[in-house]
Amino acid sequence: MKLLNKVSIRMRITLLTGAILFAISVLLTLSSMYNARNKFILPDEIAITKDPNTGEAELVQAEKNDVIKSKVTPSAQVLLAKKQFDIWSYIYLIIFSSIGMIATYIITGKALKPLQELNDSIINITEHNLKGRIPTYVVKDEIGSLVTSYNAMLERLNESFLRQKRFSSSVSHELKTPLSIMNAGIQVLHLDEEPTVEEYKETIEMVERNTKRLMNIVEDLFLLTNESCIDAADEIDLKKLFLQIEAELQPIYNDKNIYIDYEFGFSKIVGNKTLIYEAFFNLVENAMKYNSTNGKVEIKTLVEDNVEKIIISDSGIGIPAENINKIFEPFYRVDPSRSRKIAGAGLGLSLVKSIIEKHGWKIELESTVGVGTCFEVSRHLKRSKLS
Repeated sequence: MKLLNKVSIRMRITLLTGAILFAISVLLTLSSMYNARNKFILPDEIAITKDPNTGEAELVQAEKNDVIKSKVTPSAQVLLAKKQFDIWSYIYLIIFSSIGMIATYIITGKALKPLQELNDSIINITEHNLKGRIPTYVVKDEIGSLVTSYNAMLERLNESFLRQKRFSSSVSHELKTPLSIMNAGIQVLHLDEEPTVEEYKETIEMVERNTKRLMNIVEDLFLLTNESCIDAADEIDLKKLFLQIEAELQPIYNDKNIYIDYEFGFSKIVGNKTLIYEAFFNLVENAMKYNSTNGKVEIKTLVEDNVEKIIISDSGIGIPAENINKIFEPFYRVDPSRSRKIAGAGLGLSLVKSIIEKHGWKIELESTVGVGTCFEVSRHLKRSKLS
């Protein structure tokens, strides 16, 4: 059995099938030889008797009670025929067993061709080349399912690598920008032989502002990539939480004159107070940041079909359908040119999704361009810790 493990699957199937075929052929050959010997009447088993009525001699098979008048000795021709029969039986056994093994080898090769193509494709796959695909076979057998699963796996890996590349590129850009600004400001200060106190103050303020920006980015990245368990035992009053968020955001977006409407079906949840605040702060801020002037934000909680929901909707600019699946990716911006005018590193919704999922909830969104966006945070009541 260890030797079989060292050969290819094709050869292994051929050898095992050939062994079964050979065993069956041997049994058939031996049975035919047995029948030839025992079921047919040979000359040494024939007796000559006379019919008492007619007196004519006849050949009958010898029995114990028969009166054998005479016995015929087997001829050399009969013995030769018997020997030739046995020899040709063995020859046919070898021929047909060989033909069976060859046919098995050929058919197995065709059946396993997708596996060979899969192997060749895997060999050529690198982190820089994930576009190779195997043609999908019409036959819905195990190999066809394997090919389909392999192609689907490559699609997921390719998308994952693309997201990773975008993430790395965005991290580099977001960290490089404030560092470049600080470096430029310091170089300008050095070029001035006698900088004024006011210039020093402006440079220090600029450095402090961009340092805070860097610290926020690093902190957000840490929260986004932290896989450790969180302490989610705080009792949170959603009414107080959202009113506090509104109090912080209204002065910032006062010029937009945005009205926030509340409707609470339930107001108490259990979780990590700091992280929950961070998540809903980002959702409400997005609802105000990308809203229209004199717009409206609706915040409501309800229980529907045994599922508790926290819904935050706005009457803002909306998100194009092709961007909805990417909106939770780190640093992703629907419109980079517009986003440069609006503060933020593009980590907000990624953090929201990470925090929500770490609490055992899920987040979904619906959006229509020019109408608005609706975020829905939900979890089943069986897993809920509502008070």
